[in-house]
Amino acid sequence: MSNRNRNLAIGGVLGLAIAVLAVWFFIFRDTAPPEASLEDAVGSVSSTTLDAGSSGGSLDGTWTIDTTVGDGVLDAGSYVGYRVQEELATIGAKTAVGRTPAVTGSFAFSGTTLTAGEIVADVTQLTSDDSRRDGAIRRQALETGTFAEASFILTEPVDLGVDPANGEPFTAEATGDLTIHGVTRTVTVPISGQLVTDTVVVVGGIEIAFADYDIDKPTAGIVLSVDDVGEMEFQLFLARS
Repeated sequence: MSNRNRNLAIGGVLGLAIAVLAVWFFIFRDTAPPEASLEDAVGSVSSTTLDAGSSGGSLDGTWTIDTTVGDGVLDAGSYVGYRVQEELATIGAKTAVGRTPAVTGSFAFSGTTLTAGEIVADVTQLTSDDSRRDGAIRRQALETGTFAEASFILTEPVDLGVDPANGEPFTAEATGDLTIHGVTRTVTVPISGQLVTDTVVVVGGIEIAFADYDIDKPTAGIVLSVDDVGEMEFQLFLARS
């Protein structure tokens, strides 16, 4: 083989490899953001407030969801969202993730106990990486024109197991009423949290069956299938009221 032909062959192989890599990178790879985690959420708090502990020495009282943390970056601030597996034509399996930063609510602490809590999310602002998916969820699944809000209201006190005022991470299970698509169910949500200077960080999530909330899975030409269950997740930053 001449040097010219050899170089052409090598160039062709390299070009094919680059094309395959580009297809994987832009189409087939799963670009879903990671699940909500306490470690990542704590890292989202401003570096000027990363020393654990509280300036006031106690969490007693009411703390309100602060939507200013994260400088407007959705995954770095307070949000409520969903995570579900779907199968797309020509693409294959994909993790669909949508989140809304339009979240309000408050939590009340007394010593080592979470005594009250409420989260309300404006689901009309749920956004994913595909506007077609967002439109289908608004029109078919969550029907946000009719059911614009989802909420979770704590119905039992939660023993955190540690004094959160010391800046020590805590894990617990929060029982309350979860309302989605106009349907309310009593659920127990695993949560974790930590006090970071003057901000309380709380994350959590729970698997939900769409049928339990009368949610019809969205349909579209590109969508081959959607799992019957998904995950509701949240990341919250709380400031003292």
